[in-house]
Amino acid sequence: MSFGFEATAQNSIAIDATSGWPALSTGEFRDHRRIPEFFEETVLADSLNRSVLEVQQQLLKYIAKENTDVAFTQTNGVPNFSPSQQSVYRGAVYARSHSDLMGYFSSVDQKAAGNNKADDVEQQNAILAQSNRSIRLLLGLGRAGVQLL
Repeated sequence: MSFGFEATAQNSIAIDATSGWPALSTGEFRDHRRIPEFFEETVLADSLNRSVLEVQQQLLKYIAKENTDVAFTQTNGVPNFSPSQQSVYRGAVYARSHSDLMGYFSSVDQKAAGNNKADDVEQQNAILAQSNRSIRLLLGLGRAGVQLL
């Protein structure tokens, strides 16, 4: 017996649209990260807001340590990203949010036919690593890792 679910169309939620940082949205997140339609927009928005704060804090913390040799300028503490840097920033936030939501995805999506890897810790860490690489790219840093020490 199936309790089939048909998602009602939900409006996309804008994230951080007025801060001066690149604008994000739950709709774009769904498109970029292939997030199913039956997850509530507010759940996605909450995760995106957490991820926005984490990424912004990492960037600003690095700059605050007088590491000002970055590939972007700032206006009132907000980076002036080029279009390609905006894309990298969005990728960092969306990857971090995707990783953040992996546990939620596994509890909602249990279809065996979907080859669901949402509860795979290695997969979650790989997605988080994508975000970290994007942050390093924005800061002008290489893909340094512990293996280089």
